[in-house]
Amino acid sequence: AVARMDRPRHVVIVRCEKKKKGAADEPAGEPGLEEGGDPHQSSSYQQYRKFQDVIDQLQQCASELRARRSLKKDNMDDTPFNYEINKIRGYWTEIHSAKISYLLLLRAKDAIELASRIMTEAHLRAQTPSEISLHTVDQTVRTYVSIFVKTAEDTYHRKVDRATILSFLCALQGLAADSHILFDDALAFVRSSQPDYSPKHDVEVINRYYQQEIKRLINNFREASTTEALEILHSTVNDLTQKVASYVTKMTTLRKSTLAHVPGRTIASCDAAPPDDRQNE
Repeated sequence: AVARMDRPRHVVIVRCEKKKKGAADEPAGEPGLEEGGDPHQSSSYQQYRKFQDVIDQLQQCASELRARRSLKKDNMDDTPFNYEINKIRGYWTEIHSAKISYLLLLRAKDAIELASRIMTEAHLRAQTPSEISLHTVDQTVRTYVSIFVKTAEDTYHRKVDRATILSFLCALQGLAADSHILFDDALAFVRSSQPDYSPKHDVEVINRYYQQEIKRLINNFREASTTEALEILHSTVNDLTQKVASYVTKMTTLRKSTLAHVPGRTIASCDAAPPDDRQNE
């Protein structure tokens, strides 16, 4: 309840004492203290603190009044039980926000684990001058990881907005692109010495399917209205994380299989086919 401001119960009157003749001027601001006195025992300091407390209380009341006036008109109408409806709506919003926060923290962790996997697989090298450098891969992946961390931090501090979600989704898309680049790099090197080499899988079909799905999810969220974006947020973050994880798994498996055909290189179980779970998505 907002405290009434027109009839304060206690009024603190601050009287200015006459300045003694010859006394040095005191700086403006907090009242001066007696020389050598304890600031917490000084009567002038206590009077100053009481006055400041009253000001703080009045400012708090003014803030509450401004907050009430800022409520939307539809929340202040005469609809029966409007207050109760909005109260329950507030509970729902808090619970929904908690679920979204949990989801974002969980998926941010999953995304960083996916980035870790890409870097681990990137250490399998063809050892050729034309091969993309580990430093380049590391710098690119670290950029995306910083976005995942920022998403988690914004979630923890309740500062998530549409831009936060879009950055997260686009960073996931970047991880998928990195895994494809690493595979293409390995495939190009093997084909330079073995032109007829084929990974035994229609990579173009796999790539086209996942790229289309990833772009569709991101564009749908980007173009959605605020209300629609809230409705599809949960499914968008979940679906995109799962699709990117599936795509990265396929690309890293195919890359490992391809690197096994580099002369003088042997990788166990590298010809295993990547899981094809498109039917299950």
